[in-house]
Amino acid sequence: MVFELPGGFVGDDGQVHDRVMLAPLNGFSEKMLAGRNNTPAPVLVTALLSRCIERIGSLNGVTEGMVRRLLVGDRLFLLLKLREMTFGRNIQAVIRCSQPDCGARVDIDFATDNIPVTRAPQQSLRHRLQLSPAAGGHLVTFRLPNGEDQEMLTQLLDSDEELAADHLLARCVQSIDAVQPPALAGIARLSAQAKMEIEEEMERLAPKLGSSMEAICPECGGSFTAAFDVQEFVLAELNTRLELLLKEVHYLAYHYHWSEKEILGMTRQNRRRYIEVLAGEMERLNHAF
Repeated sequence: MVFELPGGFVGDDGQVHDRVMLAPLNGFSEKMLAGRNNTPAPVLVTALLSRCIERIGSLNGVTEGMVRRLLVGDRLFLLLKLREMTFGRNIQAVIRCSQPDCGARVDIDFATDNIPVTRAPQQSLRHRLQLSPAAGGHLVTFRLPNGEDQEMLTQLLDSDEELAADHLLARCVQSIDAVQPPALAGIARLSAQAKMEIEEEMERLAPKLGSSMEAICPECGGSFTAAFDVQEFVLAELNTRLELLLKEVHYLAYHYHWSEKEILGMTRQNRRRYIEVLAGEMERLNHAF
């Protein structure tokens, strides 16, 4: 299926590619996910999308390096579309009520269409920002955060958010006035106001997916805003226990005499359809006797 990116991929020649051809998840990708449970989420997303993206615009032969260069919002968008292709648009999840003295488990049921997507079509790789006089009045050029930034900073983010934010700016800021590119020490010397203005402009220009939704607790009747992490939810849902996957391969190979390669090349949906057909046929034969 072909999807239009909310942001867009800027190639080395400056051309913007905004359409991606996405292939459905198959057994090989599931096996990869099952064997990398301790891998940081951004690294998993790169590995998964690089297996499923067949083309970005007019660019064929998509590599992990190209997937890393996709904007964060575009990667989340494609991950959500891959989930739709695997399970459909309906999502069922369990969250906790955030009302004081409640904390009850709340079942939520919604469609992926209800997750807001903020589109921000890209015109170029680099953006310019004139800081306010209060922030030093510097002229800043920068690019938007991408998957490679996520991969490099995921562990640091868990231990020191402020330092991770400085590292992100050091990676994304291309120049400050005549200094090109500024070192981490140069970023650290910026005022809090300057950093905030750069981060706000990055946020304004970047494509993004909604990360929260309104819910009502059936226990206390209170309304609350529930956080919904698309990346965490979809990766957990797509994950398959290796033991279960191997059992499915064995079951189909035993009855149909297909090779492991043929079975792992199937989508999960097709694999389980054949298992259902087999189970129904075996039940019919048992009743016949």
